[in-house]
Amino acid sequence: MNNNTNIEVLSKLRNFICHHSDFSNALTCIDECMQMSYLNNRPIGSLLLGEGGVGKSTICKLIRSRYKTYKSIEDNMEKLIVPAFYFPVPSPITIKSLAIRMLEELGCTDHKGTSEQLNYRLRILLKECKTQLIMLDEFHHIYSSSAQKNKTSENVANWIKTLADETKISICLVGLPNIQHNLFIDSQLARRFSCVVKLNPLTLDVHAENSTLIPFLKQISIYMLKNFDIRFDPEISSKDLSTRIFLATSGFQAYVMQLVHQSCLNAMNNNRLVVSMSDFHEAYASKSILYKPMTQKNIFQLNPSQITEILI
Repeated sequence: MNNNTNIEVLSKLRNFICHHSDFSNALTCIDECMQMSYLNNRPIGSLLLGEGGVGKSTICKLIRSRYKTYKSIEDNMEKLIVPAFYFPVPSPITIKSLAIRMLEELGCTDHKGTSEQLNYRLRILLKECKTQLIMLDEFHHIYSSSAQKNKTSENVANWIKTLADETKISICLVGLPNIQHNLFIDSQLARRFSCVVKLNPLTLDVHAENSTLIPFLKQISIYMLKNFDIRFDPEISSKDLSTRIFLATSGFQAYVMQLVHQSCLNAMNNNRLVVSMSDFHEAYASKSILYKPMTQKNIFQLNPSQITEILI
């Protein structure tokens, strides 16, 4: 196969989702907030926090895929049912722009009218579409150091609080860890978003049962063998290679996946289905993709004793 074909084949790797402990806990917590809000008719909001590259958007997309939009016939009329939806908040953000994006998720393309008219239309549609969960990604974009934008941020946050109170819908705010501090300055907002879930980079401790990187790499190995007939030599979850991957990426899930993808592509471009250490070195050394290395040394060319010295 030529290089373009290999790229197309490996594009399926983006479908890989690893349910490590932090990831599974986040899914459970957000889902429980959604279910309790619906059953108790009282909105319970959540915060999904973490640095870029730890899997926040992946979780949102997975939840949305579990609660797919569908059409239903009620009273001889076709209705669009949207149990959950997700989108990155627009930047710059205003109450009107946020209302418009929500209306679009509910299938409404009519954006005419004042903010009050759009808000009224939104609340009607949320009820008609039986929406139970709203996920707003990149929510840290609403905060700024300027006084004027700080006032806008406060108004947007209060609008979201009111939206939850009036519709009884669970809202999940997704973003960098600093949004918790900004939101919780207001005790009323703190109560509305009482469930706080934090995603961390994958951890590595070859002797600890709660290490998350090695189980993550084991699942990658199984997935690659099943879907692409690709193997790793040395095994990707081995102590040596997993340590090198950790040093190259600091455990950030997105960077781990980029490194694995490029390494597999290197092997396939050389007509091999066994990915070697040299493929990882070539992927890492090319600098075509940014990683988060813990050292400036050539991680995949160091001998094991040198790797140990870095970790000490």
